[in-house]
Order: sequence, then structure tokens, then C-alpha cells
Amino acid sequence: MKKQTFLKGSLMLGASAILAKVLGAFFKIPLTNALGGTGMGYFSSAYGLFLPLYAVLVTGLSTAVAKPVAACCALGDQSGAERICRVARRLFLGLGLLGTLAAILCAVPFARYTTGAAEAVPAVIAIAPAVLFSCLTAVERGYCEGCCCMMPTAVSQAAEALCKLICGLWFCRVLMENPSLLPFLPASTPEAAGAAGAVLGVTLSTAAGWLCMLLYCRKRVPSGKIPPAPVQKTWHIIRMLFAVMLPVAAGALITNLTSLIDLATVMRFFHHLLAADAAAFYEGTSLVASIPPEEAATFVYGSFMGLSMTVFNLVPSLTNMFGKGVLPCTAQAWAAGDRKAAAGYAAQVLVLTGLLAIPAGCGLFALPEGVLAFLYGERPAETAAACEGLRWLAPGMLCLCLAFPVFSLMQAMGRADLPVKIMGIGAAVKLMGNLVLLPLLYTGGAALSTSLCYGVILVLSLYHLRRLLGVRLSLVKPFAVMAYAGVMCAGTAWLCYGRLLLRLPQRIALLLAIACGGVMYGAIVLGLMGKEVRGLGK
Repeated sequence: MKKQTFLKGSLMLGASAILAKVLGAFFKIPLTNALGGTGMGYFSSAYGLFLPLYAVLVTGLSTAVAKPVAACCALGDQSGAERICRVARRLFLGLGLLGTLAAILCAVPFARYTTGAAEAVPAVIAIAPAVLFSCLTAVERGYCEGCCCMMPTAVSQAAEALCKLICGLWFCRVLMENPSLLPFLPASTPEAAGAAGAVLGVTLSTAAGWLCMLLYCRKRVPSGKIPPAPVQKTWHIIRMLFAVMLPVAAGALITNLTSLIDLATVMRFFHHLLAADAAAFYEGTSLVASIPPEEAATFVYGSFMGLSMTVFNLVPSLTNMFGKGVLPCTAQAWAAGDRKAAAGYAAQVLVLTGLLAIPAGCGLFALPEGVLAFLYGERPAETAAACEGLRWLAPGMLCLCLAFPVFSLMQAMGRADLPVKIMGIGAAVKLMGNLVLLPLLYTGGAALSTSLCYGVILVLSLYHLRRLLGVRLSLVKPFAVMAYAGVMCAGTAWLCYGRLLLRLPQRIALLLAIACGGVMYGAIVLGLMGKEVRGLGK
């Protein structure tokens, strides 16, 4: 298997993530336009159950496999790396089956507790098998990433996105037109049936990603016959996998607690606020009068999760690839005792992440209405309900983008416990923020509490990274330049959008405004820190 540098691997994963997000946008935008706020509430409920299981069983798994495999590769022990992969396959096949069963058993009580509607049950059940396929895929990806080969992961991500686009939209359309195809659906509403069909497409996409990894690895990865006297016993490998996986999984679970906290608190607050003063709720959430009161809470929550949170997650899902790319390289440098090289990787990944995240965060804060209207022009009611939330999510998006590669660096240095502790503090901030801000700002309160949560997480994670490395990273200048350039980029885009909107169609005006802001950002960054940017490729 051909080894790749950190930058090449990160860019490869980044390109795959961009393709996946483009395909994901072609999936999510028509889906939202078809299902509306109510249907997206059912769709989001299914993800609300899937994400914690995914966090516990899958998120830490690729890291758990990649880290020991990277250590073996650093020592030239290819047979040891292959044995780790074989043991992980057997172990997580069983755990994936248990996770799928748990999702099926929890579907009915979970749907009724979160949305209060039995119509969400089919969507929750449809996503259960995705837990198994995600576990199997994560093992294969972890092995390849540990060998510093990111191509299989990139290819499988693209295959997943393509399958989700085709199958998800097709099943959604078929079941919306024929809700009776789901005989177990208590109320045969087109929105509930369509949400179940879309989720089924997501499940099939995880199966496609796993099959893609198997085919690619069978072709590219050596058979790797295990020697008759393996260096590490099976129980030792299992203990090593869990030693890495459990802290990472706990951190990922706590990360998803932000969504769970919203799921557990937002709907309840909305129902309470509706009962107390329906007129104030409609005004505070920019909800159109045509939405009936019995659907108002689900509609606003579905708009927030289906529109605001979808846009919020776009950039982090791209910059997360830098964290995945830097982990095996940093792990090998750390295992060799080369702290200077590890610090170099840390500086590179943070600057590279900031270059993308800062203008995106500033732009979303300045133009949330334009972005949502561009993406969801057919759903003006949902767009109006989601706008304020997206504006206050923008700072949190920037902090999340920068925090994820820091967590990957800590995991590579053997301190996977630190992200867990930091995320625990962040989750507490999120919960307190929701309790205080939701009654005052509605969806804006949920968004602002998320941004406060990730702001605290970023500050704490950078502090602990500095202590671990013991080496100054010299990031003040590049981040000061990028922050200034980001503000100027957002201001330029905002001014241009307002003027262009008077003369051009909305979508053309937004694209031209973004282009003007991008030119401003690029000119400032290259003018003030061109040497640092060019040095990223070395």
C-alpha cells in the first residue's frame, strides 16, 4: 500500500469530502424541499438515535485501528498491522449487530419521547442497520489510514454519498406517493413515509461504502498471512483497541450530546412556550401563520435541524478530513519521539483549517438569509424559521472546525482522555445555555448555546495541546491575519449582496457577492502571509 504525506492525504480526503458534500447537498436540499419542516422533524429524529450509537461504536473505531496500525508501520511490522485489522473485524462485527438490535428495540420509545409522534418510528427503524455497516467500514478505513493511505477512505466516502443521493431521493419519492407501502405506519402521511424512505437510502449508502472498501482493499492491500507466532495475542489487541476507542467514543458521544440536548430540550420548551403564548412563539420563531399550532413545534425544530444544522455541518465535515489526515503522521512522529515534527504537523493542520473555516464562519454570520434562500428557495417558511439560528451557529462552526484537528492531535499523542473531559465541560455549557436562552431567543438561543459550547471547547483544547507539545506553535500572526481577512471578506460580501440583489436574481447575486468576498480574503491573506501559505505544501 502506497504511503502518503500528511498534506497529500488530507487534501485527498478533503477532495473526497467536498465531492461527498456536493452530492449531499443535492440530496438534502431536494429532500428538505419535498418533506418540509414536519417531515424533516421525523428525519432528524431518526438521526437523533443513530448519532449516539454511531459515536459509541464507530467514531472512535477508525482511530482505534489507525493508531496502533500506524505504530506498527513506523516499526516496519506489517504483519502486526494486518493482525490488528483481522481481530478488529471480528470484534466489531459482533458489536455492530448488537448496536443494530439496540436501535430497533429503542425505536418506538425514542420516537415518541423526542417528537411525540408515532409517525417517526419507521424512519428510526430504517436507520438501524446503518450501525452495523458503519462499524465494518470504520475498521477497513482505520487500517488504510494507519498505513497513511487515504485513497480507500476517499473512494468509499464518495460511493456512500452517491448511493445516498440516488437511493434516498428515489425511496423518498416512491413512499411519499405510495404511503400504503408501509403498512405498519400508524398514520399514513406522505411526510412520514417519505422520511422513512430517505433514511432507508442513508442505510443503503453505508452498505455501499463498506462494499467499496472491501473491493478496494482486496485489490490493493497485500494478503498479509499472519505468521505462526504472532507478536501480539488477540486479547492484547482487543484491550489495546478499546484503550484507544473508549475515550474517543466517549468524546464523540459527548460531542453528539449537543444534538441530544437540543432533541430533549428544544421540543419540550417549544410546546411549553406555545401553550403559554402562541402569538409570541410565532413571532419569536418567524413562523408563518399558515402553520397550524399542533405542528408548530415540530415544524420549527425540523427547520432548525434540517436547514440551520445542515448548513452548520457543511464546513466542519470538510475540515475534519485534515484531522483524519494528520493523526497517523503525528502518531508516527510521536512514537519516534520527534516532538518538533509533531508540532510542525499541529501548526500546519491548524493554519490549513483556519484558512477555510474563518471566511466560511464570517460569511455565514453576515449572510444567513442569502445562503438559506439560495439552498432552500422552495421553502420560504422553513427558511424564515431557520435564519436566526444559522446566524448564531456561525461562530460555533468556526470553533468546531478548529477543535476537531486538535482532538486528533491529542489522540495521536496518546491523550485521548483529554477530549472527553473537554467535551464534558462543553456539554454542560450547552445544557445551561439551552435552559437560559431558549425561553428568550427560541432557536437563536439553541444556536447561541451551541456556539458558546464550542468556543469553550476550543479554548480548553488549545491550552492542553500547548502543554502536551511543550513547543511554541507561533499561530498568533497567521490567525490574526486570517481573522482580519475574514471580517473584510464578510463585509465585502454583505455590501455587494445588498446592492446586487436590487438588480439581479437572488442566486446570481449571492454567488457574485461570495466571489467578491473571496477575492478580498485571498488578496489579504496572500499579501500578509503568503510565505506561510506557500510553506504548507512543504
